[in-house]
Amino acid sequence: MFRVAMLLAIGLLAPLWGWCMGSNDCVKANASIELMSRKIFYGYALNREPIWIPHAALTFFDTLTPGVTAYCDMTDWGSQSRRGPTGYGDRSWRYQEIDPYVKLHHAFTREDVAWLPTEVFLSVGYQYEYDPPFPNGDTNPDSHYITGCLALPELWLEPALNAEFDMDRDHGTYLNLDIGHSFPLIGEEEKTELALRFDIAQGWGDAYRNKAYSGVCETGLMDTMIRLTLEWHPFPWLTISPYAAYYEFLFNQDIRDGARLISYSGRRTNESWNFIGGVQCVMNF
Repeated sequence: MFRVAMLLAIGLLAPLWGWCMGSNDCVKANASIELMSRKIFYGYALNREPIWIPHAALTFFDTLTPGVTAYCDMTDWGSQSRRGPTGYGDRSWRYQEIDPYVKLHHAFTREDVAWLPTEVFLSVGYQYEYDPPFPNGDTNPDSHYITGCLALPELWLEPALNAEFDMDRDHGTYLNLDIGHSFPLIGEEEKTELALRFDIAQGWGDAYRNKAYSGVCETGLMDTMIRLTLEWHPFPWLTISPYAAYYEFLFNQDIRDGARLISYSGRRTNESWNFIGGVQCVMNF
């Protein structure tokens, strides 16, 4: 199924890519690589050891963006010798998950809608999650997601509400509200060479999502994230961003107890919080 989806994507996008090569404005490319001390999803530590995350995307007419993200282990964390029968296998320096996606998006301004008080960014997308088979040959179920985003990037706190619905595996819904701001340290607003960014985000999951991850069948607030990022722009096309982040389940005791189970191998004496560090390198062309 994954190979079929990728071939269809290539077949549909190849003619558009060829047509756009004659214009400098209709296509943009983005590539990044990120090193993260732990794999964190929805506040849960799904891998307690370092991972690396390559990503690539093309944007056509500032409206259509196909891309792919891979999550790759740097150690044998998933091996059954370490994780027991539930281990997904030794994926050292190989992908453990691949997520191809496509998004439609547009930033609406007063030129589009006269009564808008500020810029409004909207996007809707589809994502396919591919997981390699387990070592014993059993299938590790893939899934499909519908994603969306509503953001107000011109406001000082730059609020962004992201939404995700799992169509296939747990049929759960996850929302995440993020606010943040970048403070210039070197350079002006339009030509910042170095900036310090602060973000705080709060996740919410319905009963399906929480049951799938923490075993708690109730709707409620999930992960709270606080992140500090140093944004360095050595070139206009390059951004290097070391960061540190703290995750905790602050508002629901049942979900917090469930996080202790998933984060650290099933022992309730473990903490539900996670403190991670990482660095991301982003190139835009």
